[in-house]
Amino acid sequence: PSPSPAQPSVPVMLGPGNGALARRRPGSGPASSRRGSSSSAIERGGVSDAMAQAAAQMQMNFFNGVSNSERALVAGTDGSVQEVEANISKAVKTFGAGPGAKKMMDAERLAAEEAMRTGLYGVWRNSSSSHDFCGRIGPMSRCFCGHDYGDHAWSKGRKELRPSCSNCPCSGFRYIPRRPEEVGEWWLPRRRGFDVRIWRAKCKCNHSHEEHDANRLSCKCCGCHTFQSAWECVSCDGKWEDHETLWETEEERRLCGRSTGQAFMPLSSTPDIQHMVFNQAADSSGGAEQRSWSLPHRPRPERSVKLMQERCSYYGGSSGSRAIASGQGALEDAFPPRQAAGGFGN
Repeated sequence: PSPSPAQPSVPVMLGPGNGALARRRPGSGPASSRRGSSSSAIERGGVSDAMAQAAAQMQMNFFNGVSNSERALVAGTDGSVQEVEANISKAVKTFGAGPGAKKMMDAERLAAEEAMRTGLYGVWRNSSSSHDFCGRIGPMSRCFCGHDYGDHAWSKGRKELRPSCSNCPCSGFRYIPRRPEEVGEWWLPRRRGFDVRIWRAKCKCNHSHEEHDANRLSCKCCGCHTFQSAWECVSCDGKWEDHETLWETEEERRLCGRSTGQAFMPLSSTPDIQHMVFNQAADSSGGAEQRSWSLPHRPRPERSVKLMQERCSYYGGSSGSRAIASGQGALEDAFPPRQAAGGFGN
């Protein structure tokens, strides 16, 4: 069931590659954490063995072979696509997309628009998964070297597999998550004073991807020989090293039965939710102002954020100090706004 207005909600990703945002009540936990309580309830209710077995089988159907995000989405439903979509639609209509989630969706939309314009579809894909992709690559995507996709250039004939960076020795673009929500750490932007612009995805060695060599992937600060993500992809639950960054032509995708054109747009399979997410500002401007459930940004950070700045190189490192010097950050600042003159932000 959708959350009550008295209790703000938490963003949850919808499925691989879509990045749609639904919401669930804080404290409810993912569906997987309620397996034991469900069985206990059956026993206390004195339900027959047959019904208990049916309930157990339903749980097996729900929880085997799906990601944590998908488990959360089926919580409180019968598992049907129609009921899950109805719950998501109701939640998005009531609360809207979260600020950080909206930024991610806008980046996915811009990537899809560029793919349709150029005919070159950039995707971040788990090579061992059956999913088409976990993220679209576009102007606002970040490379492992720390620079944006817009800072990378293809050769005239586009014979290389990946574009090289014009600002550093990076020989080829490798996608890396840009926001904590992309790696399942949705709580970080909600901490008072947290600046999403200086956050970086980290390795198991506790150093950021920018502290690793962009080509060899070895760490510059310790003996770590390659980047091993200390997090998992929110779409497929895979590690960063399980993914590959690649580009496909429209013809190649069509021959493989993959989405192209308008079908490549985020949330294309759910037009109603797509309209609500991307037209939220336009719809709200004509009517009553919609209440925001996100926490306001405060420049004075809480203790946990101060400790991250003092002790964590992946938060407030060399790249972070440049962002801090440019001004105070906010929940919405990880993705810069589009420039009016037809270009894109930094």
